[in-house]
Amino acid sequence: MAQPGQDIENPITGERIVFLHTGRETHGEYTEFDHYLNPGPPTFPAHVQQNQEERFEIISGAARYRLGGAERQAGPGEVVVIAPGARHLNCWNPGPERLHMRHSLRPALGADDFWETILELARLGKTNPQGQVNVLQLAVIGSEIESQVYSAGLPAWLQRLGLPVLAGVGRLLGYRARYT
Repeated sequence: MAQPGQDIENPITGERIVFLHTGRETHGEYTEFDHYLNPGPPTFPAHVQQNQEERFEIISGAARYRLGGAERQAGPGEVVVIAPGARHLNCWNPGPERLHMRHSLRPALGADDFWETILELARLGKTNPQGQVNVLQLAVIGSEIESQVYSAGLPAWLQRLGLPVLAGVGRLLGYRARYT
């Protein structure tokens, strides 16, 4: 269970999160954390959050992101707001310095638990060489959080139908929704 001040890191990618406010602390209104990324490609595939606004405030470094098919860049002092339902690829760091941004999601809908679990899986060595979890693990996690996050590559209705099946297979193989 994520806590304010908790500091977690993906040892493969160097991605680091320091929680500032959690969904439990804000009664589900939002979750907010400082997010640090080393230069490199995106750490999460293109996706859509049906019921959350995502916001990135760039503190230092440069952030590249893709929103609605257009690739853009933001620098210190700039704020990127992703409306619910917008197809996007989260910020990544084009280099050369480390990117520091303030990342928030409104409403929280389990986002802090999601991030804590993803980075903990990397710490436990349960990811691929790029530090990403497999689709069955994502299905198990996704089946137990309130946020409706879908891959940008498949229709959401198809993913809603397939999620229970993939999550069931994942659970049979021993995957859990939380690793803390």
